[in-house]
Amino acid sequence: MKKIFAILALVGIATTAFAQNTIKAGLYDKQGNAVVAEAEPVVVNVTLRVDTEHFKPGVYARYAQKYLGKRATLSEYSTVELVDGRLALGVAEKVAPKLEQEPYTLPLPLNRVSATVQTTEEQAAATAEMIFSLRRHRLDLITGEAGENVFGAGLKAALEEIARMEKECLDMFYGAKTTSETVHTFNIAITPDKNEYMVCRFSDKAGVVEVDDLSGMPIVVKVETEKHKEYPQLQPLGPKDKVSAEYLIVPQSKCSLVGETTLMDTLEFASPLYGKSVVALPIK
Repeated sequence: MKKIFAILALVGIATTAFAQNTIKAGLYDKQGNAVVAEAEPVVVNVTLRVDTEHFKPGVYARYAQKYLGKRATLSEYSTVELVDGRLALGVAEKVAPKLEQEPYTLPLPLNRVSATVQTTEEQAAATAEMIFSLRRHRLDLITGEAGENVFGAGLKAALEEIARMEKECLDMFYGAKTTSETVHTFNIAITPDKNEYMVCRFSDKAGVVEVDDLSGMPIVVKVETEKHKEYPQLQPLGPKDKVSAEYLIVPQSKCSLVGETTLMDTLEFASPLYGKSVVALPIK
């Protein structure tokens, strides 16, 4: 007949038998000589946060050196970075990666003052002149040379609009960077017979990719469990013993989230799945 033993508090001589990092589990069943832990499966959820930076060159990038005195980047590119990885116990809701920031769209070429068709270089020259004109107007407003009736909230609004227009013109030469963030979640079921789990792979070009995509570095969860300690003051029950307590000793386990050679996060847990039955000295 199956007997269910409730785990009792350690008393008297049994108190010193357990190290601080060894705990007692809740209920367990004893079937013959085997101990079956009544424990929920251990699930570790992994959360990865990825930042993507995309650069798009301006439409007048090749004329930046000529009209503004500083060379601009001519090529479009993207960089992907794994900025954070976290571990937690429990099942996390798995959702599709979500873009946290909408991409920025570069403005169209500025050609509002000309009544005739202009070449690209002529438009670039006009846009550069617009930048210098905006800067002159800003200085005049700040110093009071112009806009003597513009002050308070009106002055602030005027300066903000000038700054917006200037940035729009500069973006046509030097392009713009946009940053977006995606969050990926994975649930990993931990079992005592396995100590390493491949979560996914990460590519600096494509971001988080599938496990079988060898273009990325592996993201791995590793589990280390303390060895069961020997307790000399614990011994089997003798025929003359009347009362005793039986315990399921559970060592601490440690999960590590590793990307290539980088340790991103650690998590400690204790589960009866890793437990070992120990019989205590009789309680007199």
